[in-house]
Amino acid sequence: MTAPDPDIRPVLIGYDGSDFAKAAIEEAAGQLAAGREAIVLTVRQPLEAISFLGFGGMDPDQGAIDEVTASNERGAEAVASEGAGLALDAGLSARPAVKTGVPAWLCIVEAAEELDAGLIVIGSHGRSGLSYVLLGSVATSVAQHSKRSVMIIHTKR
Repeated sequence: MTAPDPDIRPVLIGYDGSDFAKAAIEEAAGQLAAGREAIVLTVRQPLEAISFLGFGGMDPDQGAIDEVTASNERGAEAVASEGAGLALDAGLSARPAVKTGVPAWLCIVEAAEELDAGLIVIGSHGRSGLSYVLLGSVATSVAQHSKRSVMIIHTKR
């Protein structure tokens, strides 16, 4: 049995609302066939992953936590919807998606597997030196760990 043609499987676009992510959508749409199915994924960091929550032995107020969590979820959904709108405007057949977890690169790789994406598209912030060492690179980690083809879009700053 042969694998499905990657040109008919969906494209997974990692989108965080940055100018780099917007450029990735634009470039991908220019290189892919018009109407290609695209899933625009925003990765949401869970509240539990935030350091020092409840710092100093004080339990945070559960109502406040629920409010912040709901706001975080709405924000991630809005960002994913914005990206899907940009992809639609650029000629792709796009829909938004949100995945919660850390690290972001792993969520993107897992989503690509779950969705059987033919291609992962991601913008690169172009970090180097100390900022790369301290912050890492989502694009580099996705490329290193995914079994899928990865298109990394580099933009001029």
